[in-house]
Amino acid sequence: MRPGTGIALLLCLCFSGAAQAQDEMDSRLSGERVGDIAPGLYAAGSVSFMLDGYGDKFLLRFAGDPEIFVLYADHAPLGGRALKYDSGATAIRVAGWGGMTLYTDDEPGGVPAERTGDSLPPSPASVSLAEMQNAAEGEAEHLAYSRRLHLGFTADWSALAGDVRLRALCFDVLENTARGIARFTIVAKARTAFAKRIDAIRLALSGVKPVIFMSGRTLNVTFNAQHGYAGRASSRGIARALGQLLAVPTAN
Repeated sequence: MRPGTGIALLLCLCFSGAAQAQDEMDSRLSGERVGDIAPGLYAAGSVSFMLDGYGDKFLLRFAGDPEIFVLYADHAPLGGRALKYDSGATAIRVAGWGGMTLYTDDEPGGVPAERTGDSLPPSPASVSLAEMQNAAEGEAEHLAYSRRLHLGFTADWSALAGDVRLRALCFDVLENTARGIARFTIVAKARTAFAKRIDAIRLALSGVKPVIFMSGRTLNVTFNAQHGYAGRASSRGIARALGQLLAVPTAN
């Protein structure tokens, strides 16, 4: 692959194993059955998490973790449903009789989850332009310290200056991108491949699904503000897309 060649990878935000022709029908069926899964606060072993409805999707948050994951509903055997990350990995499986199982990196075999209370849906953080720029510098410094990667994060600061809502979502994109890079580069082979190809990250507004692509040595990460949380990739989605872009296999 020649340096400077633009490479676009659509992040797979829904059902990786579903046939393209059935996507619309699956989405509609999932939306009709959202009521089967009760939003709220849950406990799964030592892990606490919050699950909130988001149209025909769900928002997942873990206690002590600032990231907000969008989960996409897919059909599971015997009338159940699987709630999946945008990377395609299953986060939660709900049996037809209502039992819920949470899957994590530490517990890939799954842990039974029980509802323990109510949950308030999240709202985007309110950040100033200065706070946004400081966060960009802070994430670059953290990756330099933790992964020995020397990067610069940039965005259209002038566009962000006058739009509070856009700035809040872009801040979320910044944080998820930094987490995704850290997740991907935890392995030495991935870290080496990343450092050879990328030394700058640009966050850019787009009217389509989240995409990452290369321009020279700059990794462009796009997001769609009209779709809210579903218009940006999670850290898991970023890590998976980096694996495809740099030809380094990575877990979902």
